Amino acid sequence: MEVQTSALTRARHMLESQGRFPGGALPGDITESWLRSLSHGLDPLARSHRLILTETEFTATRQSHADLIRFARPELELLFDQIAGSNFMIALGSPDGVVLDTLHDVQFAETEAGAQVIPGSVWTEDLRGTNAMGVCIATRRPAQVYGGEHFLRAHGDVSCISAPIFDGSGGLAGVLDASSMSAVRQQHTAALVQMSASSIENSLIRARHDRRVVLQFHPRPEYLGTLSMGMLVLDEDLTIHAVNRKGEMFLTGFPRLLGESFERIFEQPFAAIQRRLAEGETLRIRDRMGSAVSVRCVANRASFALARAAVPVADTVAEGPGPARNLFRDVVIEDPALWQRLQALPDAARRGLAVAISGETGTGKEIVARLVHAAAGRKGPFVVLDGRLMAEGDVSRACFGSAGTPGLLEQAAGGTLFLDEVTALPLAAQAALAGVLDLGEFRHPDTGALIRVDLRVVSASSDPLAAQGLLPALRYRLEGFRLDLPPLRLRSDLEPLALRFARATRAEFRMTPAALARLRAHDWPGNLHELRAVMTQAALIHADDPCEAADFDRLLPDLPAECAPGSACGQCAPVPWKAQQCQTIRETVARHDGNVSQAARVLGMSRTTVYKHLTD
Repeated sequence: MEVQTSALTRARHMLESQGRFPGGALPGDITESWLRSLSHGLDPLARSHRLILTETEFTATRQSHADLIRFARPELELLFDQIAGSNFMIALGSPDGVVLDTLHDVQFAETEAGAQVIPGSVWTEDLRGTNAMGVCIATRRPAQVYGGEHFLRAHGDVSCISAPIFDGSGGLAGVLDASSMSAVRQQHTAALVQMSASSIENSLIRARHDRRVVLQFHPRPEYLGTLSMGMLVLDEDLTIHAVNRKGEMFLTGFPRLLGESFERIFEQPFAAIQRRLAEGETLRIRDRMGSAVSVRCVANRASFALARAAVPVADTVAEGPGPARNLFRDVVIEDPALWQRLQALPDAARRGLAVAISGETGTGKEIVARLVHAAAGRKGPFVVLDGRLMAEGDVSRACFGSAGTPGLLEQAAGGTLFLDEVTALPLAAQAALAGVLDLGEFRHPDTGALIRVDLRVVSASSDPLAAQGLLPALRYRLEGFRLDLPPLRLRSDLEPLALRFARATRAEFRMTPAALARLRAHDWPGNLHELRAVMTQAALIHADDPCEAADFDRLLPDLPAECAPGSACGQCAPVPWKAQQCQTIRETVARHDGNVSQAARVLGMSRTTVYKHLTD
């Protein structure tokens, strides 16, 4: 380490004094990035400027990457929970280097780096020199830049780790970045960042191709459904439309994949396996290089249509072996009470009823909404309108569009409009939506043109709509079929859920009966989100030995029943600035009626960080 540090010090001295540096003194990616930074005419001693988009530019950028932001946010929270500590932040970047979203500790926000890395800031190499996000965009590879490896001396007090997020069609969809004030190389964190980037990539591919057949495949069947699986997207003519990075690795012997027919890659004709895939089977097939893989079809709108074509109409009831079974195949539902509630869901979706889903944060409301969309078998897309992101002035443009840009209502025509946290919508938006749902049409705010929209609506709220004071005009149009999702603490299938999350990271994961008992004793205020975070960490820690109860004692902070909001916890009380911060956290939790997830979102912190301040 001393030799490496000395080499970096000498290289920096030459860079700053002579505008050149010795070859071989730095890691290859850093050397190449410094050379690119010099070619851009950057001065390594220049001050770092606040390069930030205007509000209008940033709003347009966020809208153009709405899918990326939506699917990345849960991963940002999970990643933050896994690596949270003092002076740490997670950032999501666009392919153009614009920071779209962040999560950070309060300590990091108070640093110079925290003041620089904010939503709307731009971090490309040509503007900022060597930085992990910029290097990642330039090379399309994971990047790590520590301290003085940054081209600008002004960035030398921060270390950052980035991983690319691809769109499955050869393009860069975004960048995930973790930054800290530590100069210690963090390979464990780098692995977590790359895993989160892969998870976002898989979610994007699956969501963007809901009208196409999506296949999961892997040489070993137990890895299907994990981050190690390959994904193939087939067009209507059975050519490959998209493939994830793992899929490219498994099929490296082929000169190209995109645009190739299924039968040029695999020995079996797709028609020969269509029925069995539609019925939810996992099949063993062989590619034309002689390698065997296990393959199954992802449950989405296209697979639902595939199932309808492959099985008799009589088999499409919820209890039969057709689409309803296929519909729930990719989710763990072994709780009898929940399974009973879900039995009527496919029929309600096919009948076009508006579905209202209630449940605590993390109970799986969006997953169920996507199942409704798949069961309905409609041709249009699944479009999300998040009530928490709709400020009063943004409603008209977001919902109804602006000149040359269709709004969310028009985008969802022929498909499903998912109203997430619908009770958070401003009253004006609620009234406007009620009118659209009643008439099936609206007038464009700019042109005045009458636009007809055929919408199926699924809404979600943390509590039943009747308890939230939703406008009656909207509420009665949303409650065609009501479904209340139970919190994790009331479900009887904790064990299979926990194993699914852990084995998505490490297929061989095991835990002792005492460890399972420790999980069952926890209250799970974060529900499935919290369980996923805990089990992912447990799987990373235990490569060979079974996970013990003591391991979960460290991973599961206990939340006291009551926490005085006017005082600081025992650890923070002796230090005035820490005490003030702690009081702010406790007061925020109290204002949100003890809902740690909501308080963490408001504070820009992880749930784990908030929990630390709720114990005395």
